[in-house]
Amino acid sequence: MRKHFMPKVLFKSFFSAILFVFIAFNSNAEVTYALPLSGAELQIGNMLEWSTSLELNSERFIIQRSLDGLSYEDIGRVDAAGLSNEETPYHFMDIGINDQKAYYRLKQIDEDGTASYSQTALVHKKMDNKFMVMSMSSPETVKQFEVAIDFSEEGVIEYQLCSLTGESIKEVEQSVTPGLNSLFFDLENEHEGIYKINIKMGAEEETLIIRKVLDELKSKPNVASKNGEIGG
Repeated sequence: MRKHFMPKVLFKSFFSAILFVFIAFNSNAEVTYALPLSGAELQIGNMLEWSTSLELNSERFIIQRSLDGLSYEDIGRVDAAGLSNEETPYHFMDIGINDQKAYYRLKQIDEDGTASYSQTALVHKKMDNKFMVMSMSSPETVKQFEVAIDFSEEGVIEYQLCSLTGESIKEVEQSVTPGLNSLFFDLENEHEGIYKINIKMGAEEETLIIRKVLDELKSKPNVASKNGEIGG
């Protein structure tokens, strides 16, 4: 009698799928990290990244920050995949952090309300910034985009509104004073699409990406950054 064998690759895939379904229906929750939490300093703030290889009934990640490594505060959240057996990447930008070092950890919360904590990531500040973006309105806007910038010294700042391909649309120079200053960008007469904002002071430069939308209902907050919308 001729025997039929299932190819090893198909058998392993089939077995993994069955095992995943079995675990999903027989376990409360589980998260396995493919890449642990890590942080990198950028001029705009600290970028945090992590990824998971398995999620069962996960609901959200609460990002927590500490300046002494002991007392943590919640600074934002990112929704979790919920149910996944594939690698899922996540990121969060901590805008406006200007301390010499900052500790970060994730508080992962399941659908049943239980929580677990990731390992701690430490970010050391190395850049000497003349200015730092502290907060911004939604990056998707109908008419106007506003950004609040903290300057360490008095001077003149140049900022430029460009198309995504780099074509200059508008260039402005503005005097700034030490402390918090607001910049406004009028997009009411621009076409729908993606734009770049280049902000420069001396040799230091920062670029922001924004989107002009036509329907105000489409304008959404940046859920992966700190809540910092500026009231007008």
